[in-house]
Amino acid sequence: MRIDSPHSERRDLLKYLGAGGLVGLAGCTSSESGGDEQDTTTESSTTESSSTDTEDDSGEASRDGMPVVGIGNEPRGFNPLTISDSSAWAIMDQLYVYPTVRDPDDPNETVGFAFSDWEFDPDSLTGSATIREGMTWTDGEDFTADDVAFTFEYLMENEGHRFEANVGNFEEITATDTHEIEFTLQDEVAAVFTPDTGAFAVPILPEHVWSEVDDYTEYAPDSIVGAGGFEWEDASEGNWYELSARPDALPDEIHEGPYVDGLRFRVFGETTALINSLKNGEADLTYDSITPNRAFQLQDSDDVTVWDAPSRGYNYIALNMRRVPFDDRAFRQSLGFVYPYDYLVNNLRKGLSTPGDYAAANVYDPWRPDDFETPFEHGPHQTEDGKLDVERVRSFLENADGEHDYTFDSVESSEVTGDKEIRVDGELLTEAHTDNDGESGQGPLKMMLTPPSASPVVARACARFVENLNEVGIPAEQEPVAENSQTSRVQGNEDFDMWESQWIYMPKPHMYLGFWLHSSRADLESETEDVHLNPMGYTGADDLITEVQSTYDPEEQQAATREALATIYQDAPALITEYPNRLHATTNTYDGWVKMPGGISQNPWSYLNVSTQE
Repeated sequence: MRIDSPHSERRDLLKYLGAGGLVGLAGCTSSESGGDEQDTTTESSTTESSSTDTEDDSGEASRDGMPVVGIGNEPRGFNPLTISDSSAWAIMDQLYVYPTVRDPDDPNETVGFAFSDWEFDPDSLTGSATIREGMTWTDGEDFTADDVAFTFEYLMENEGHRFEANVGNFEEITATDTHEIEFTLQDEVAAVFTPDTGAFAVPILPEHVWSEVDDYTEYAPDSIVGAGGFEWEDASEGNWYELSARPDALPDEIHEGPYVDGLRFRVFGETTALINSLKNGEADLTYDSITPNRAFQLQDSDDVTVWDAPSRGYNYIALNMRRVPFDDRAFRQSLGFVYPYDYLVNNLRKGLSTPGDYAAANVYDPWRPDDFETPFEHGPHQTEDGKLDVERVRSFLENADGEHDYTFDSVESSEVTGDKEIRVDGELLTEAHTDNDGESGQGPLKMMLTPPSASPVVARACARFVENLNEVGIPAEQEPVAENSQTSRVQGNEDFDMWESQWIYMPKPHMYLGFWLHSSRADLESETEDVHLNPMGYTGADDLITEVQSTYDPEEQQAATREALATIYQDAPALITEYPNRLHATTNTYDGWVKMPGGISQNPWSYLNVSTQE
């Protein structure tokens, strides 16, 4: 096995996978996020990868072979407006095209896909784009500006689909020529053409197909008409899905690939079966990231490479600010001194993770404050070595100028293991602790987490966190809750104290602060059961977030984002615990994989670059 990373070598992975290292890479609740997965069995078909010479007689890359991509679950459908399933999008992303994508040479830069050129005037809120000539749909129809205009008009006319936020700011969009569009926005936005998150981050739909779809919620196609480098070929539903290459379908100025005959996506419900198939050459790529113990199983294989890439997401603990003592910024800040960063990063992750701080993945350096003194002095609210310092935590709280006064005295609660117990305004925390309605006497603080059987690494880190709280003298206990019950309790009813969760693939921070940390995303009074992405009830950065999202100049936008992130860190509505790395595995039958933050499979260019190795 090779491990490919600018920061890691094989010896680093072996150190990571040594004694006690048989743990998951990312503390999350699904294999999609590279976490502590549980194996489940799904009936699968088998196939063998082709392997031929890399070049033909002309010296050009041969277009042959069919990589087998291992996906974790059966796709739940192929309607791009309703499906959020990662296995389905692994396939759909090879068929649908987007106006722009990330530059594989520099993921922070944007390059055109369906668009060859574009412009936007933030003063007049008008813009235009040129559609790349020479593209066709997989059924032979020409790809034109009419398809682009239709897509956005269709999405603007319908509600409830997954791209509603993207198109919500459009005033109008019109095809002015075969390959030209013009558009007007209602308000200035932080990004217009940015891949993943901009206003145009939408897969283009074929007008001649979707104009016949009256109710998109009932549309369930068995195959897909797209305009990408691959086309739908065949499928054995629940087992495998096969795409054939369209090497002449993309203009040369986009890409000369694909260099393979096609792709086969094979369902591996059981991770062990996927790992064995990698060893045997029956699969060539893990679409979902794998855990280090799975990488350990591949270490003796010279035919497999494990790719190490930084994550675009992060793990965090949300804090319910409606409740005493979480209504106090000083108390929330103190939790950073209690959390076991060293234990998580160095013991459980063996170094393939970074301690968390700001609510932005560390791959987005230009948007993150440079240190804790810029743009203004604050923090850091954690010890330098990431280990518990009981006296420092107590001193921090006793000297804090916050909503409550904190003292430490004799132990009266059975949960406390230290020699002193906290008082909040003279009361035991168990008495001062309130629910969302202000009812006191709620007992120890509860740390809600996914059960250890489903997410063992997270469970160990949270268990140590609770142990640390009790050692300091803050009575706390774990509350394992099944993953499928967490959303309704936390984001629907805000019925929690602390909640461990994660963002898997986060865009640049200026694009998501609004949908997670703005008060418009919170049910501040817990009046409805609708899902709200700000269950903390945080309101402290509204003005700064609004400024971020209404700033168009890139440098000003980054500066505004840094200030917003610094404020959010100071307010501590959530404890960002780590930025975990992600591992993917490929056989060495194929070359050309494009690695980006988040891994090698989350990128529209990747399969266009893949070719067989000699």
